[in-house]
Amino acid sequence: MPQRRFEGLRERLLRAGVAPRHVRRYLQELQEHHEDARRAELARGAEPSAASEAAWARLGTEDSLAQGMLARPELRSTGARFPGLVFGLGPALLWLAAPVAIIAGLVLLPEAMPRLKVDATFIETYHTLCFFYLRVVPVLLGASVLAVAASRRLPLRWPLLGAGVVDVLAGTFTVYSLPGQLGVSSSLLPFLVPFSDALGPRDVLALGEGLLRAALLLVLSLLLQQLLRRLSRIQRTRLVAQ
Repeated sequence: MPQRRFEGLRERLLRAGVAPRHVRRYLQELQEHHEDARRAELARGAEPSAASEAAWARLGTEDSLAQGMLARPELRSTGARFPGLVFGLGPALLWLAAPVAIIAGLVLLPEAMPRLKVDATFIETYHTLCFFYLRVVPVLLGASVLAVAASRRLPLRWPLLGAGVVDVLAGTFTVYSLPGQLGVSSSLLPFLVPFSDALGPRDVLALGEGLLRAALLLVLSLLLQQLLRRLSRIQRTRLVAQ
């Protein structure tokens, strides 16, 4: 079975929402069946090109091969069935998991707090970790979500929304350190709770700067995703050429 025919069937199944793992397994099985049929044709004295075409004919048409998978809805990926949950809400939940776990640990283990020594080294480490979490992790997470959705040939509206939500949250957060006090502040949260000043003042200028940072984070995620996609295309082109 020519590799290009495999690629055409692969694209068709992915665009229909079939999970990539099922597509890989199915194509591997088809390739093995094609090779067995081709060898049988060669043993009968057929020319190599004729043997390959005869083996393909024995497997069936692309439509019939695709229908065998498309008729099984359980083979569709979770992302294809619930794109809003996986790619829209999922990135924000994943990004928030780390601080929620840390806060829960400090609440459940309050005796650990007095052991923290807030010195210059601790403050520098704190700022480094916060910078990585607020400025680097969103880019990597956004690029990963976009790349996964693209690899499954899914529409990018939900991944873009999910990455954008994370970027807005991260971009509007800033880290501060005062004598004996460390923390983060958000220029967005006070606007989300307009009936209370408990979350701080409403600073429109700070919010604008945060949204600009969020836009930059999203652009970086898109650029990184495009780079990953290009590398994947180069690798697939080499495989097809072989």
